[in-house]
Amino acid sequence: AIGAALTIFLRQSSDVDGAADPVRGSSVVGLIGSVCLQNPMAILALYGGTFVGMSLPSRLTSGNAPGKRRQGKPQSALSLVASFSAAGAMAGLVHAFTIHSGYFKGGWGGKIGLCAFAGTWAFRGCSVVAESMSQRQR
Repeated sequence: AIGAALTIFLRQSSDVDGAADPVRGSSVVGLIGSVCLQNPMAILALYGGTFVGMSLPSRLTSGNAPGKRRQGKPQSALSLVASFSAAGAMAGLVHAFTIHSGYFKGGWGGKIGLCAFAGTWAFRGCSVVAESMSQRQR
């Protein structure tokens, strides 16, 4: 969750084109985390969160697909960071459930990306369910 929040914060607050690039933003957060943190699992968790932070904000929060733009509510910076943090936390839960599954032997790269994808997908699913429930109550 922290890696996702830091990556999206860096992407959205930067005036430099390079830092606004999702891959570069993820790299900066991951490199700083690997220098500052000692525990390899903490570094992995932070870097996994940066994969979530590379998501396109309009897709994560509104479900916009290319060419099918839907108008969502304008979001504040705090709600955007909170959305990415929640998606990062869900990705962390997926990672925690799969850590001893035995499916990922010998590497972590593909697992980090898969867990980030599953976390963002789960967040979108929960958002759609919550949105439809709030519309039913009206």
